[in-house]
Amino acid sequence: MKRALEAWQRIAFLPRAALSTSHNDWTEFIGPMARGELERALLALPRRQAAPLRVVVERADDEFRSKTLHNPRADPSRPWWARRWWH
Repeated sequence: MKRALEAWQRIAFLPRAALSTSHNDWTEFIGPMARGELERALLALPRRQAAPLRVVVERADDEFRSKTLHNPRADPSRPWWARRWWH
């Protein structure tokens, strides 16, 4: 989980220019995989124990959302972080 958090924070706080290059691994693969692992951890932990982690993750989530856009062509059954793109 520590590696996933570090990866998610690193990706979320990359400059917009780094996230906006077309077909980049940050927004297509690495970010969604790390965020998915964090979501599984947050769901597995008791609510009180998950709260501090959730605060940190939500800060990175907000940053990632501010630099990426919703992909209208993405499968709606996928989590929000896997439906973002660079455009």
